[in-house]
Parts: sequence; structure tokens; C-alpha cells
Amino acid sequence: MDKDEKRKLIVESSRDLFARFGLRKTTMDDIAAKCRMGKATLYYYFKNKEDIFRAVIDEEGRLFKERMEEALSKETTPRDKLRAFVLTRVVYIKELTNYYSTMRDEYLQHYAFIERERLKFNDWEIQTVQSILDEGIQQGVFSKFDSRLTATAIVFALKGLEYPWTVDQDVIDIERAVDLTLPVLFNGIEKRD
Repeated sequence: MDKDEKRKLIVESSRDLFARFGLRKTTMDDIAAKCRMGKATLYYYFKNKEDIFRAVIDEEGRLFKERMEEALSKETTPRDKLRAFVLTRVVYIKELTNYYSTMRDEYLQHYAFIERERLKFNDWEIQTVQSILDEGIQQGVFSKFDSRLTATAIVFALKGLEYPWTVDQDVIDIERAVDLTLPVLFNGIEKRD
């Protein structure tokens, strides 16, 4: 197994442990046992468990963005892209346990890299929604409004719905909730004749 494969194995194995036990309760011994490696090998690739956690968060963030870009590329209209954004975000955040808990758990805020990741992720989401809104405005589908402010409001509204939508509901219920919620948003921003 080469260096890249070992590093990837450590990250993938740790991802599962962090998802189950959290950063606090997961130890380097746990990670070494899960990877079937010695702790010394872990320290060759990572300084500490926080460094491994950072790699896990980076990987989950990359996977999330990849999944989102794939979902958006399948849609042609701004309405459908916004729906795909909301659905993909809610469904995939449910799968990304570590990333989701990192974005909302208060005790993790003292880690500077997590705060930077939160800010980067927020900016990326807002820019993504803003580009969809700008496309809709340019096509005349949406009336003219401050797309940055609206994108920010949409992203933070979704953050408020994360917990009930990702913890309390299954995917079918989430899709139904999104389909009932989006017309309220669209009727407020769609261009009327």
C-alpha cells in the first residue's frame, strides 16, 4: 500500500469513528485499531487526531461540493436548480455526519480550522445560491432583487431547517417538505405579468 492509499485509509476509517463517537471520544488508539496500523504509522501521516479530523472534514466538504455540482449540472432552469440545491443539501448533509456536526456543534468552535471551514462553506453556499438567483434574474424568471442578500437569507433559513429535516424525517418526507416550501419562496420572487 503506497503513502496516498494509507493516508486515504486513515481518513476513511477515522470518518466512521468520528461519526459514531465524535472528536472528543475518538482516540488515536481507536483509529490505529480500525486501520490495523500502529499509532506510530498514524503519527507519520498526521500530527494528532485533530489533524486527522481536519482531513476528514476536508474530504467530506469536497464530496459535498462534488455531489452538489453534479446535482445542479443535471438541471436546466433556475427553479429546478434551486430545488436541486435544497434537496441535495438536506439529503447529503444527513449522510455527512462529521461535516454536519462540525458545522453546528458549539464545542468545536474553539478549533480555528473549524471556524474557517464554517465560513468557507457558508460563503460557498451563498455564492452557489446567488449564481442560481442571478441566472433566474437574467432569464427573466425571477424579478430583480438583491441576489446576495436573498441567497444569504435562503442559506440561513435552510440551516434553521437542518435539524428537523435531517434528524426527524426520512428522504421522502424531506422531498415533500421541500416541494411544499419552495412555492412559497418562488411566489415571492417569481416575475409576475
